[in-house]
Amino acid sequence: MAMDRVTVLAVAAQAHAAVAAGKTEEDCPYDANGGPEQRFRARYWKLAFEEAEKAQEDSAGR
Repeated sequence: MAMDRVTVLAVAAQAHAAVAAGKTEEDCPYDANGGPEQRFRARYWKLAFEEAEKAQEDSAGR
């Protein structure tokens, strides 16, 4: 699979769904020490996960 915007958006959607399901950052399905595609996906999954957690905390605080 290509490492492009479509992939990033799909990985981000997975991360947001993981936050909604109550999973932790350690539940990342991608290997940060794997091949280039796995590292790419792990990086953007974790970034999106942190963003989703922050958004969830912000909405809970309102």
